Amino acid sequence: MKALNNTIFHNSTKDTLKKISPAAVLYSSLKGISSETRASIRISAESRYRDNTWDLSTEYPDLPPSSVKMHFHCVTFKDGSNITMPEHESYLYSVKEYCYSLIVDPPSSHPKWSTLCISLKKGIRLLLRFMQENKITKFCDLNNLDIENFLELTSATKNKSGGEITNRTLRARIYGLSWLYEQSEKITSGLKVWPLLESASEAQWAFESAQKALPRLFRGTIEMPDHVAASLITCALNDLKLADTILNIKALLKEHVYKRTHIKKIRPDGGYYNTTKINSFPWASVGLPNNGLRALEARFYSACYVLIAMFTGMRFHEIAHIKIGKINNWKKETITTNDGDIPLYFLISKTNKFQAAPTQYLWQTLPLVEQVLDAMERCFASRYTNGSSYLFTGTQGRISSSSINSNLKKFVTTHNIEHGGCTWNLASHQFRKKFSRVMIRQGLGLIALQDQLKHFDIETTKVYGDINIYSELQQEKFLLSEEIYKEIISNQQPIIGGGAEEIINYRQIFFGMTTEDKNIFLRDLPKKAIIEQLDDGMCMYRPQKALCGGNKLNCRPADCNNSIMPVLGLKKTLLWRASENKRLLEFFTKDHLKTAHIKLRIIEINKLLKQLDEHTEA
Repeated sequence: MKALNNTIFHNSTKDTLKKISPAAVLYSSLKGISSETRASIRISAESRYRDNTWDLSTEYPDLPPSSVKMHFHCVTFKDGSNITMPEHESYLYSVKEYCYSLIVDPPSSHPKWSTLCISLKKGIRLLLRFMQENKITKFCDLNNLDIENFLELTSATKNKSGGEITNRTLRARIYGLSWLYEQSEKITSGLKVWPLLESASEAQWAFESAQKALPRLFRGTIEMPDHVAASLITCALNDLKLADTILNIKALLKEHVYKRTHIKKIRPDGGYYNTTKINSFPWASVGLPNNGLRALEARFYSACYVLIAMFTGMRFHEIAHIKIGKINNWKKETITTNDGDIPLYFLISKTNKFQAAPTQYLWQTLPLVEQVLDAMERCFASRYTNGSSYLFTGTQGRISSSSINSNLKKFVTTHNIEHGGCTWNLASHQFRKKFSRVMIRQGLGLIALQDQLKHFDIETTKVYGDINIYSELQQEKFLLSEEIYKEIISNQQPIIGGGAEEIINYRQIFFGMTTEDKNIFLRDLPKKAIIEQLDDGMCMYRPQKALCGGNKLNCRPADCNNSIMPVLGLKKTLLWRASENKRLLEFFTKDHLKTAHIKLRIIEINKLLKQLDEHTEA
């Protein structure tokens, strides 16, 4: 299995525009910029500030145009109007200014442009509806009471389906509000109050306010039974042979001569009229109903998708990104072992799951998939000559997820693939989980599976591979964390770090408890924060309080509320690090990036040394 370089790239839209539209003038802030000047600002190669759709499809050619267009008219109100209408000019003014700030000075997490386009239809839209109903015209006019009412209304609104309101539903409803607050100082009338009350994040508020809270690693994708998977593969392999049938029918259609015959028909009143009869293609002769070729192509299309998805574990958008031509989509390598030469086969495509722009990777697969690629390119050659470069081509470039899911449902209905007496409700993402389970059964390791699935977090891979593996590892983590907490809290060993004060408070509470209460208290702590070894100390990792963003290389132990460092024997280590950093600072005098990083580390070490000295004096 090829190694995957798990690096997350944050290419901001501003940088993209500089490369593609060097003539574009982007102001760092629109405060004080006149309406006339704003109107002429070029947002992208296709759009200016005055437009009500900001189209960045030129800047992001590898993404579907629909996902990189920001439509302001999608912000609608209950009366059917939207913010682009004259009566809502004040809302459009604020929203455009906010969206512009996302381009020139994005939030610290650098979300993808396609993600920002989606967010406009979520939290911002609901907040603006609330403002319109309560006659609030500017974000800056919202106060804590308004936010409290808005969140209460948001959490109480029923689902259209009538089901329970989960934390994921609520998180989708308020998606993007934290960015609105983060960008508040960059716009004229920004939000002045935190939009989530006492919650630290959108996820936390959603978890606390939901009727049903789903775990972080919960996956809603239904598990595909083995017999369904076997039936799908068998049917897909049989339908792969339809390529020749489709090509033969297309050849007959091309040869068929359509003759028009004029016929005189008598009316009941004795008059007559002329009509035209066309000798249609004899569909019955090829065993199809009238114009049945389209349905046959869809069935073949689905069969190809089933085989690629089942034998690679690729996501929908990764399959949709496959280009035509062997040079673009297929690679064969040979490795030499003691048993001889072993051929390896790879499908080439792109993923944009965690990248701002799609990035090319390899997915190992079976040689059978090469036959699928060949069959598709032969069968749909006419589509590719019309300008489409995607193997799974649709009406607007590559195929849409709704289209393929619709075809997959027809595929199982056609072949009568059932489970429990009902037609199996097949969806594109089920193949990914099934592939993972099969590979784990065959002995594939989690690291290799992570590489194939292109996961950046192996914890996700554990869930895809085998839920029992994940559960066992997680239980081990809980037990280990409980032991570490017991050791830290039950003794009086001096500690420093950003989380030291919290642990000291725990010690005071713990000291007065009964034995039974102590055991309950210790068991509960790992559920709130798994504790892990980190460098010389430990980390109570809690995402809402972490300063590192999940990357241990960014650890700031002196400031972060998750950090604990035992004092004993630490001073000598910190003093040595301080001296080493000063030496490196002198060595890299001309390298400004390195010196900036070293200075930050020196600040951290000095803070820890200060805490250490205060502890010693006490």
